[in-house]
Amino acid sequence: QAFPGEDPPRFDLLLLGVGPDGHTCSLFPGHALLQEQDSLVSFLEDSPKPPAQRVTMTLPLLNAAKSLLLVATGASKAPVLKRILEQQEQPPVPAARLRPRSGRLQWLLDREAAAELRLPLEK
Repeated sequence: QAFPGEDPPRFDLLLLGVGPDGHTCSLFPGHALLQEQDSLVSFLEDSPKPPAQRVTMTLPLLNAAKSLLLVATGASKAPVLKRILEQQEQPPVPAARLRPRSGRLQWLLDREAAAELRLPLEK
């Protein structure tokens, strides 16, 4: 067993990106892996973006991390960041489902990615 014990392991920090559709860590909008609650690591063979076959961490493992840092750069990310950070749509895109138990979730954005946000931003 890769991760002994009943609780998921707790990474100190996970650095993740976000795609223009809101995917993160090979978890894509509308994919069945978003519902996975038992496995910590899984695979998919039908990724909507190449490569089709991928291995990924699941939301229970990601959300067990002590800290999550999401990085998004470029104007192509601006619309989805507005959806994630300001609109709280249902169902949420995968990156919006990141809710670490510790509460330590930070975003690192460049000006282009943050261009559509109305939230107060720290420099």
